[in-house]
Amino acid sequence: MDFKQLRNFVYVVRYSSFGVAAAKLNVTQPALSKSIRALEQSTGVRILDRGPWGVRATEAGERLLEYAEVILALSEEARDEFETQQGAQRGRLRVGGIATMARSILPLASRRFLSRHPGVNLTLHEELSPSLQAQLLNGTIDIALMGRPRDFPNEELEYRDLLEVPIEIVADRHHVLAGRDQVSLADLTEWSWIIPARPDPDRTALDAIFAAARLPLPQAVCETSSSTFQISMLADSPWLSYLSSTSAFARGPDARLVRLNIDMPSWTRKIGIACRRLRVRRPLLLSFISEIESVCSDLKIGAEPALGGAPIATPRAPS
Repeated sequence: MDFKQLRNFVYVVRYSSFGVAAAKLNVTQPALSKSIRALEQSTGVRILDRGPWGVRATEAGERLLEYAEVILALSEEARDEFETQQGAQRGRLRVGGIATMARSILPLASRRFLSRHPGVNLTLHEELSPSLQAQLLNGTIDIALMGRPRDFPNEELEYRDLLEVPIEIVADRHHVLAGRDQVSLADLTEWSWIIPARPDPDRTALDAIFAAARLPLPQAVCETSSSTFQISMLADSPWLSYLSSTSAFARGPDARLVRLNIDMPSWTRKIGIACRRLRVRRPLLLSFISEIESVCSDLKIGAEPALGGAPIATPRAPS
């Protein structure tokens, strides 16, 4: 197999069509088909299924796709690195972040970074931590600002803590509990929740608080990993959930949700930097990490981020 065959294979799977992939690659469809046949011959397995639904990777093809995407990503990293060493101010950096980071820290760091590297193509993706981890592994992003999942693959990725963000119980602003000066933990057991499924770390932390108080665990009327869906479901509903203290949806006079004044222990969500474990680091990647750490060190408890919004927790010293 060669680099071109792997690239052709990735495009066919990505677009589920030989015709579309050929157009994107600026090659003829017969030439593309020939390339895929040669790849199948060299691997000794069938890597594509063709049907009325289009083209899909086989089980063996899915495994090959993981390697192919990493190889393509690494080749782009090498090209950008050589261009940087030769004095080029252009290149590409693909950054992912959870909503907590995308609201304040990522925009601030990105502005600083782009002011120093105006020719760089910076791409930003907002996803949940498990999705960001998967994108790091397959090489579609270069760095992620995320919580550390339980099954974090230390042998392939490296991670270091940046800061801790407090988590708060929230409800619709017209909820019965929203108008109370003080809410007990027992009061919350009467209501259903919109929360992620176990073993989400925050869900586990919430369960532990109720278990320690010998109260029934929170019961989910709906489980979701989408913060957008979660917030939309909470609005004008009798249900409860939790958000980070940096969420704009539970702050300010126009917020749809409000933080409940609860006499209960809280917990924090650890946020950090994750990237591929490589011996050679791209200067652009190191520069962006430096900007992230600089923004975090500038933020203090009670200080307003430059883009406005809720206070952010004191950063932890990078390990």
